[in-house]
Amino acid sequence: MTKGTPTARAFGGKLMALWLITAETLDTDHATRTVARFDGTREEAEAALRDAAITGEPEFALRRTVRREIFRYGDGAYYVCLYGRSDQPRHQLVFRLAELVLDTAWEKEGGPAATR
Repeated sequence: MTKGTPTARAFGGKLMALWLITAETLDTDHATRTVARFDGTREEAEAALRDAAITGEPEFALRRTVRREIFRYGDGAYYVCLYGRSDQPRHQLVFRLAELVLDTAWEKEGGPAATR
């Protein structure tokens, strides 16, 4: 996010944007779910993504996670393997961060600040 980005808004001297954290399940239905939606700085969003990777569990998880492996991709996404009692991953997830770059309502309502 740069100062000229139309999605950026200044609050208390900080440049803020609207962010999503998503989790994609790789081992079952390959579904993508929204984990969080919030306004924040890039640094706050990256910290929230890391926290989601460290603590996030799929809502369908029936057993307790015994072990968690977290890998960071070059683009900042996290690949997470959750293990139960066996040596095979019980669940595999990818956590990603997305910044809102366009909302067609902006044209009708006068910019990004008007839609939130």
